[in-house]
Parts: sequence; C-alpha cells; structure tokens
Amino acid sequence: RRRRPPTPQSPLEKVVAQAELSLPQLAGKWFLVGVASRCSYLAEHSHRLEATAVTVTVPDGQSLATSTFRKLDGMCWEIRQRYLPARAHGRFLLKGRGYGSKVDMVVGETDHSSYAILYYQKGRSISIKLYGRTSQVSDAIVEKFEQHVRAVGLSEDTTYYFPTYGEWHSA
Repeated sequence: RRRRPPTPQSPLEKVVAQAELSLPQLAGKWFLVGVASRCSYLAEHSHRLEATAVTVTVPDGQSLATSTFRKLDGMCWEIRQRYLPARAHGRFLLKGRGYGSKVDMVVGETDHSSYAILYYQKGRSISIKLYGRTSQVSDAIVEKFEQHVRAVGLSEDTTYYFPTYGEWHSA
C-alpha cells in the first residue's frame, strides 16, 4: 500500500501568536490601516478603499466579537462577526455557512494600545491586517507590519493602505 504524503503545514500554523495577549485590552475601537493579501478583488478595487473602523468586544472572556463599519457604494454597512477560541491562546475561528467558509485568525503582534497585526486564513489563502487605535500609525509600526507580510511570502505588490480621510463613526 502506498502511504499518503503528509498534509502540508498551513501558512498560519507557522505563525506565532502574541504571547502576552490580553483580550480585555484588545477590546475597543480600531482602525484598519493596511492589509496584505493576494485577493484579486482587492487588487482590482484598491483605488476604492474607504476608511474602516472596527469595534472589538470580548462577550464571554474568551471569544472576540467584531463590529466593522465601512462605506460601500455610498452606504454605511455594519458587519458583525464572532471569532471563537481555537486550540491555542491567541488563535480564533470564524465559522461560516457552508463547506470551506471557515476563517482562522491569529493575533500575531500587538501592544494593545496603538497597533495590532492579525493574520487570517481561508482555505490556503492567507492575509494580514494592520489595525491602529488611530487611523495613522508610526513608521516603526508600518515596518513591523511589512516584516510580517514578507515572512509569509507576501510583498509590497499585495499590500494596500487605507485612507485616513473620510472617517466616520457608528452612531
């Protein structure tokens, strides 16, 4: 009998989660500053990126609930998601509807007060997002983000930064 080759390790399994992660400190308002992804939709529509605000809560002390506010085609949208704790600290799972719709998420790095770098994986596709407590972060934080981007094989060609103008907030 032939043996099956071992399943290749997913890119996200190689990512080390933030060791000193405090979910209560992660809660609050964040702004999406940048994203690195091979998503073709993002590449085609990057000129239409809008300022995006996210509110994070920790409803049960172990999962993360996000409420994302963004403008799309002139309308304000709220997207609510619930990330459940996964098998290790700093790792979460967003269950979707249907086969192959789950999203794994890892909090890669944060200081809780000014920035957070989060990894997302759906199927074999990985993306990284940079969030800031304000819509602009320091050059040093941008450099940290870009190091994380390069570490998973993405590049500046697949990295997009969000505008800081046109911010709007939930009512």
